[in-house]
Amino acid sequence: MKRVLSAAALVLAGATLTACGGAPTDASESDFCDAMTSAGQSIVEQGEKDGDEKVDFGDAIDELESTGTPEGISDDAREGFESVLDAMKELDGKTVDEVNDESDDLDGDDEFGDYYLETCSGA
Repeated sequence: MKRVLSAAALVLAGATLTACGGAPTDASESDFCDAMTSAGQSIVEQGEKDGDEKVDFGDAIDELESTGTPEGISDDAREGFESVLDAMKELDGKTVDEVNDESDDLDGDDEFGDYYLETCSGA
């Protein structure tokens, strides 16, 4: 189960999968950081489930999609944010064990991770 927490951190640091790009681009930094914090908490809660239980990232996905990113985010960091959403959608509804297995294939997106840490470190 602890590996899911690692997967969650990786996803929130900017896991790279194909992006869809539908979330708003005008969020306040405060709203963005609050949404990321809430999503992280949701993922941690899912990581506490047994290996054969399914994860439910639905609320976190909805919050991130409705909040979006601040206007000043770089294109690369925005792409990383969209990758986070895509990764969460790909993993949603799978078992904890499946999430652990698939998270080994995810690559980090440094630009988004850096943006998130810089923007939200004091939030």
